[in-house]
Amino acid sequence: MNKFGLLGFIVAALIIILATRRFFEQRKQNEINGHSAVATYQVTVTEKKDYPYPNMRSRERDVVFPETFRYEVHFMPLSGKTIVVYIKEDEYKEIALHSRGTLSMQGTRFIRYEPLR
Repeated sequence: MNKFGLLGFIVAALIIILATRRFFEQRKQNEINGHSAVATYQVTVTEKKDYPYPNMRSRERDVVFPETFRYEVHFMPLSGKTIVVYIKEDEYKEIALHSRGTLSMQGTRFIRYEPLR
């Protein structure tokens, strides 16, 4: 086997190993989230971001598609570290910046945000 063939084989094996590892990490996190109790936090919305998210493969970049947006909200609990969640557009639009309310999370999974009335 020549050097390029061996190098190609090693690169392919490395890609397969890393992809498999990532798959099992995501599967484990989903299982942990599914078995976690729902936790509620009293929070303040400190920041909201929406930005284009490139989720296209290289061959798809030739055709112009509407951009996919990622919606990110930063919550500051009354005591603790900032919680960053990625949510859907309709949930993002309902959350007002600097509002206070109750954040419900199941592990790292966002469940809902209810502003104080």
